[in-house]
Amino acid sequence: MYVAILLESYIQRCSGDTDVMMEDMRTIYSKLNDDLSKQIYLCRFNYSISEDDRHIDKLVDISVRTSNLWRKLRADSELINGEKLVLFGNGIWGDTIFNEFRHLNWECIIDNSPTAEEKNGIPIVQADAFFTHYEKVRIVISSYKNRREMVEQCIKAGVREADIIDVSSVIYELTEGRIYFDNTVPMRLNDGVFVDGGCFDGSDTKRFLEHHQGTALCFEPDERNIDRIREKLSDCEKGRYRIIPKGLWSESGRLSFLSDGNVGSHVDITAQGAEKVEVGTIDAEVGKSKVSMIKMDIEGAELEALKGAQNIIRKDRPVLAISVYHKPEDIVEIPKYILSLHDGYRLFMRHYSFSWYDTVLYAVPEE
Repeated sequence: MYVAILLESYIQRCSGDTDVMMEDMRTIYSKLNDDLSKQIYLCRFNYSISEDDRHIDKLVDISVRTSNLWRKLRADSELINGEKLVLFGNGIWGDTIFNEFRHLNWECIIDNSPTAEEKNGIPIVQADAFFTHYEKVRIVISSYKNRREMVEQCIKAGVREADIIDVSSVIYELTEGRIYFDNTVPMRLNDGVFVDGGCFDGSDTKRFLEHHQGTALCFEPDERNIDRIREKLSDCEKGRYRIIPKGLWSESGRLSFLSDGNVGSHVDITAQGAEKVEVGTIDAEVGKSKVSMIKMDIEGAELEALKGAQNIIRKDRPVLAISVYHKPEDIVEIPKYILSLHDGYRLFMRHYSFSWYDTVLYAVPEE
């Protein structure tokens, strides 16, 4: 009865039909190529229809917490259980570390630009103010992006290197360092074009160029992000990548765009009074070049962008790495559409965060 109620709720939200949706799900499930993919798919679907965070917790359990790397970190944390610790960084990864290791003896959280005074009763202190009165205590680094600067700041303040614990590198290896190019997914990339849909700061393009001989097309409509891409790719051969200052959609034109200057910038056709940006299609922009891989994380525009890549997908059968977490219906609609273009794709699913975001569907052509 509970499942029936959830399905009815999902159908209402997606304006679908019960029988058709169930048949779609069976087809998608049969195309998932390993047990982990099937478990992730069910967790993601159950969360889509219920919004019950217990499904996300299970998703994190089977995707991240079961890894040997994370288990080792948990075991190592027990060796310092009882010692006074300071968490450096109150961002997303700081939240992750704090939530995953609440049992440890946190003296305080320090941040260079704190936006709150406390977290669950633990004080948040401005970093320089803390270091002014520093006494020996272990510092846990939470930010991978800023870890070098954080470590230098600690050492300058008199913290011994032995008392600096870099947890951020472990989180990076399990999440952003693995996403889209996961070695547990059996995909072979040729030397064709890598289409980076939602390029943000160019990190994914750089990883492709460092390990493959192909070229890259970087789609990014946010001007502030384009500056980040140029900086990230400044040491790459310029002829190997091209930045296209457009969003991806099912047709060319101009659409409303909400610019955050970060990973959340996105096309929103319902936004009133928002700036408009150029959008294009992969089919039109790629031309005759052979595409090796298409990656998309474009804040809910993935299905429309796939419609604008249908000719390339049918012709080249590239590896697809598509985010399926922005909309509840994505978990059904996106794999359904991909299989309608080429039913020979093998499907895999992986999850790369300690929260609800960064679930990726891989479609790998059969060899």
